[in-house]
Amino acid sequence: MTDKYKYKAFVSYSHRDERWARWLHRSLESYRLPRKLVGSSTTVGEVPARIKPVFRDRDELSSAGDLGSTVQQALQDSENLIVVCSPASAASHWVNEEIRYFAGLGRLERIFCVIVDGEPGGSGTEATCFPAALKEVGLTEPLAADVRKWADGKRLSRLKLVAGMLGLSLDQLRRRDLQKRQRAWGLASVAAIALAVVLVTAVTARIAAEQRRDSGESLVAYKLSELRTMLNVTEDPESLSRLQEWNPQDLRRLIDESGQDVEAYMAAAMTLREQGISNWYGGVLSDAMEKFQQSWALLAEIYRRDRGNWQVFFELGQAEYWIGQTDMDLGNLPEAEKAWMSYAEITRRLILQEPENAEWVMEMAYALTNLGSLQESSNADNPERTLQFMQSSLEYNQIALVLDPTNDYYRSELGQSHAFLADAQLDVCDVEGAFITRREHLALETGLLDADPDNASRVRLMAFALTGYAAVEEVRGNIDTAREHLETAIQLLEDNLLRGAEVRDTMVNVLLRQRRLVRMVAYKGDMVQAWSMSNEMSEKWMELEGIGAEDMRTALIYIDFLIDRAWLAAANGDSELARQLLTDIQLHLVAARSNMAFRRKVGNLLVRAVFQQWELDRTLPPANVFSVLPDFVYGNGRSRACL
Repeated sequence: MTDKYKYKAFVSYSHRDERWARWLHRSLESYRLPRKLVGSSTTVGEVPARIKPVFRDRDELSSAGDLGSTVQQALQDSENLIVVCSPASAASHWVNEEIRYFAGLGRLERIFCVIVDGEPGGSGTEATCFPAALKEVGLTEPLAADVRKWADGKRLSRLKLVAGMLGLSLDQLRRRDLQKRQRAWGLASVAAIALAVVLVTAVTARIAAEQRRDSGESLVAYKLSELRTMLNVTEDPESLSRLQEWNPQDLRRLIDESGQDVEAYMAAAMTLREQGISNWYGGVLSDAMEKFQQSWALLAEIYRRDRGNWQVFFELGQAEYWIGQTDMDLGNLPEAEKAWMSYAEITRRLILQEPENAEWVMEMAYALTNLGSLQESSNADNPERTLQFMQSSLEYNQIALVLDPTNDYYRSELGQSHAFLADAQLDVCDVEGAFITRREHLALETGLLDADPDNASRVRLMAFALTGYAAVEEVRGNIDTAREHLETAIQLLEDNLLRGAEVRDTMVNVLLRQRRLVRMVAYKGDMVQAWSMSNEMSEKWMELEGIGAEDMRTALIYIDFLIDRAWLAAANGDSELARQLLTDIQLHLVAARSNMAFRRKVGNLLVRAVFQQWELDRTLPPANVFSVLPDFVYGNGRSRACL
């Protein structure tokens, strides 16, 4: 591959085929070329280690009849064009335009096709899968990979595309892939046995022996019936009742301004979502909500016209997710729950249509994690419900892996699923359950890191797993073991610093764990050493730039450190420094409480600081601080001491 192109490939597709486009995007970017082939020369150029980046974001299409400048530039910057072929793409104005534009750049031989639906022949019929522009530019009978099970399938289709784009023979890649699969299945067979044990224990042990299932689809069927009792859906998501909240004139204007056909509506809906996400990341939550609601309205209009379009129904679920996330950040927890329940119910109905669809099963894992996190953030005193959501989330993640056992992404996500479950187990004082879950998490991350020891992301996730394991060991009273694992986590993150991996974020994660280490030392009674360690950390924090409102997460981690530092100062006899720190902390937190996305964390820190000052002087905070405390202190909660 030459370096003059920004993208290895541009994926051209109809929005009806977005699920396939997402699979293709992820599949290509995650593919690792065999080491013996990397660096070799072909007619195309030097063989790279990875096929990335791949461009598939067509949300910047203008509503006019020509391609937008963003898409034109992306086509110019792409070495290859991959056309997702189906009757929908054959009828797509945009797909045909992208083919014509790319061919006009003089790269006709760099156009590749992958069939996901329809028939290669029958030009001009409704079933044809090839866009007419292919024939116009000279590709009368294009060679194409066919992802469908009765044809090439996903794996061989990916190999065909990679071989074509890199100028390799398919046989080279197939031999290497077969060797890799033989090695992988040797490991996977062991993992599958272990996973089956987990699934039988976690899912089928709760039902009678005659109800046991021996396949992924059967597990899905059982879990879906169980799920109906878990979800509290107040409105049928297919009723599209939120449309009734719209002023008819405003809705009509939104639809008219989005284009002339369904595909234009879909493009506009995706653009609005991207704009909303941009606003959300920027902390402009009211603007983000407006964009997300407009995007939902367009998707609802499309689905109202075409009830059988499951891809649009899926996107409706994604719209509900973003509305729920923004409601949660704004503190509107009942509205967030309503949106996320709809998101989960939509996903449940999608799985009913395709129980073998691992991607949708994995989506359910995400939906349940969100509902569990929401329960944890709410004032409701029901940690058992949080545990129920997190347990089911892990099970759906496991089932997705049963359905697609070679999917490295699903395997990687298991770690986070274990982490959420362990936290929920601790919240109900199931310390031994949390220990077992964290031990499984650690074993999982160890295996993944051993398989890819130079991967900075895997190193980071291993450090997180060690941190979680240390937290449970600390609760169990095994402080020395906890400290040992925490120190190993810090060392791994510091190794990543030497690699230059996300230096600022990695440094913050190091400091976060060093703060926990200082606490352990202090709890063991060595206040002098703890104070010395705190002084060293303070110097590192001073070297870190950009701590403020623009990076609230880091700012709150720093304030958490300062609260601990005030405690250590008082314990070492410097009460004046402790008072100064606590006063400054409280003023900063009162000012920061308007940031709705971090309001709960701000409140927790403020309550800690106020209580610490009361312990120091037995005095109440000033009126400007005391007056806001009721916003954060809830009367219906309960404190737990897991003894």
